[in-house]
Amino acid sequence: MVKSTITNFTVTIVYAFVCGVLWSTPLKAQDTQSDPRFLEAQPVKDAVQIERIRADWQRELQRLGMRGSLSHCQLMIEAVYENTKDGSYGAVCRFDGGNGPRDIMLCDDTLVGKLTIRAWGFALAEDNVLEFTKRNCPAGG
Repeated sequence: MVKSTITNFTVTIVYAFVCGVLWSTPLKAQDTQSDPRFLEAQPVKDAVQIERIRADWQRELQRLGMRGSLSHCQLMIEAVYENTKDGSYGAVCRFDGGNGPRDIMLCDDTLVGKLTIRAWGFALAEDNVLEFTKRNCPAGG
């Protein structure tokens, strides 16, 4: 059981590293700072909506083989784009993969389902969540 938990946590860290470091390099990421489709970011305050998004992310993590629980999502934002029904969500949530809980940053494009995780190297600030979301999970991206 301990070996399985360590293996799952290692897979989580490796996946988070690949998503958070390699995919967020300028060569791989779409530059959305000048994207005219981006309109605004709205903080998500509705507890029911936050829970729905957290549950969606939890299912995606499990589908990817990452065992653990996702909870306490904070600083959740919705990136709103013009002329599209698509949007993106980003937040900092608590992930417990068996070796103790840690905060991770996540984002997801709601239409395409591009879940991206960053496990370290971020500050707990709404503007950081927004930039991470715009860069890694743009609408239609």
